Amino acid sequence: MTDKTMQNTQTAAINHGGAIDLAAQKYGISAENWLDLSTGINPVGYPIPEIAPQYWQRLPLGSELISLKHAASRYYQLPSADHLVCTAGTQSLIQTIPFWLRDHTDIRSVHILGPTYAEHRRCWQRAGHVCTDHDSNANDRLKTARSLLTTGDAGKVVILVNPNNPDGGLIPANEIEQLSKLAADHHNWLIVDEAFIDCEPDQSICPHIDALSNTLILRSFGKFFGLAGIRIGCAILPAKLAHDLEQRIGPWAIPGPSMHIATLAFDDLDWQNATRQRLNTDRQRLETMVTDHSPLKCVGATPLFLFFEGEMAAGVADHLAHAGILVRLFDHDATKVRFGLPGTDEDWKRLETAFKKLSL
Repeated sequence: MTDKTMQNTQTAAINHGGAIDLAAQKYGISAENWLDLSTGINPVGYPIPEIAPQYWQRLPLGSELISLKHAASRYYQLPSADHLVCTAGTQSLIQTIPFWLRDHTDIRSVHILGPTYAEHRRCWQRAGHVCTDHDSNANDRLKTARSLLTTGDAGKVVILVNPNNPDGGLIPANEIEQLSKLAADHHNWLIVDEAFIDCEPDQSICPHIDALSNTLILRSFGKFFGLAGIRIGCAILPAKLAHDLEQRIGPWAIPGPSMHIATLAFDDLDWQNATRQRLNTDRQRLETMVTDHSPLKCVGATPLFLFFEGEMAAGVADHLAHAGILVRLFDHDATKVRFGLPGTDEDWKRLETAFKKLSL
């Protein structure tokens, strides 16, 4: 396990997935001709309904936000919508919470279990907090989290992505609940980012938020529903804190068309169930394709992405990029690469054709 402590609030831009424009410049392939497998977003998104003109022409109504929150509350199986804050994408919550939470508690240190989504560290640093990365393999994260929450001074914030991005490591819900209770008992805080948990809803701790006093849960709409562009993210937390966070965010945080689509999607159980089945099938299909046609080994996965390891990871990614297919490499480890899922039959055939031409 590696621990890295950082205080510098001036951080460089982070290399995220989805940078098709940069790939287009590097490889000389126009942006519209790329197959983007770098993001872990469901490639077959929720079907967008016809949207009445008023959703575009007026400010969103308070009643529409209430409808969205009730639909999201049902989807996340919350005790009530009072525990829910909806805003313009999870990223905006990751940026806001470090400033907001310090108004409610004495934060002495922030601990991030990784390697994981780098924006968590950057946003807490921007707010002036001392951050320590605790990098380990997936099997050691639970032990590390327990130790952090129960030893040393109070006032810690521990951030855990579950399942983890990029390695897919998943700590069972009952263990996360125990971590939450440890946080409360020792006057610490636990933030659980469940951005990729939608395919395993029984592993979410959202239904138990009433009993988790010092815990904040982050949920992403765009990944599972495949509509990242409408920018909706949710925070689930104790009701009194939820009301205060909502006041901090302010009115009209989400566009009216986005609220309309998300309200429908949160209540569409048939689409959700069919999508979970398809994603699980496609996840197996992708693992077979990559391991059959390359020297890479799958070392972690969720139904939305697969994490591969191998000395030739960068070479495989470069080969695919020359065919206009973008996968996700990582600054912290050149031997790792993440693949999202193709969506259409044409996309699957394009990936397979590119792999058949691979020679390393």
